[in-house]
Amino acid sequence: MRLAPPPPDVRLPWRPDHAGLLHALAFAALRVTGHEHALTHALMFDPGAIDLPEGTPNAMDAAQLRAAGPLYFAAELEAAGLLRCAELVAGLFASGAITQPLGPVAQSINAFWRGRRERLEAAEREAIFGRVLEPPHFERLMGALCRAIVAQADNADTTGVRPDLREQVGLAASAQSLAEFLAQRVDAMASIAVRDVIDTINQAIGFLRDRMLQAAFGTHSLWALIATASSSDGVTVGSATAAQRHAERGRAGQSVLAWLASNYQSASLLLDPRDAGDMELIMSAQRWLDSAPLASAQPVPGAMPSLPIAA
Repeated sequence: MRLAPPPPDVRLPWRPDHAGLLHALAFAALRVTGHEHALTHALMFDPGAIDLPEGTPNAMDAAQLRAAGPLYFAAELEAAGLLRCAELVAGLFASGAITQPLGPVAQSINAFWRGRRERLEAAEREAIFGRVLEPPHFERLMGALCRAIVAQADNADTTGVRPDLREQVGLAASAQSLAEFLAQRVDAMASIAVRDVIDTINQAIGFLRDRMLQAAFGTHSLWALIATASSSDGVTVGSATAAQRHAERGRAGQSVLAWLASNYQSASLLLDPRDAGDMELIMSAQRWLDSAPLASAQPVPGAMPSLPIAA
């Protein structure tokens, strides 16, 4: 008598830690990589071929607007203290202050430290973010666009869509206002710099996510490590939750700005909550609105950077 074969193993879908953050980072990298080709194509565009009103984004601006989303995502991660944490950890590693074995991630930290002079410094990054996302104007225009996006879902009828000319035109006007604002500020320098910043963030997340590194500093998550580093560096960022909220706000804002780069030229816009893509946009806009602006980090004069390394 033969026994029946055992049932197949149950395989659950695997999701890496910080899947949403990694997906947003991959999206940003794709946008800025493709942006270079779009910008090259735009340089061959004859602006005299179409008579556009002054201030309306043209083909060159459309190519540059593709960089706005990744740049905003990077700015929120900067506000969260991610790169500041990576630079501090790499400096401590290079000085020999980290004595615990870190395994293969040590090579990544060492490479990050050796490349420190080849990337933008914190002051340079913040200058670019401040120029492009000039406060308080960006927040006001972004808020108006997100509210206009959400309004179409709030006022949809049972069929999913209720054509409302005022909402369509209002959404288009909000999109064009923000696009014009960004087109004047995402210059060639910002377009080139965002690639460097996204690449730097990618390297930093690569080793900051490592469990052995987190354990060496007595933490158990990426956000806790960032919060600990910010506190030790004399910067007021807040808790791990506050750092994570910056990242979530950056993800949501990047999604809205990616949609803006493709739709700002429309005279009227209608979103269908029954459409998966439109619904994802509406949810991103609502998430951005729900994440109230957090206080910007300010260094404490005279503070000495040091991280508590677990014994």
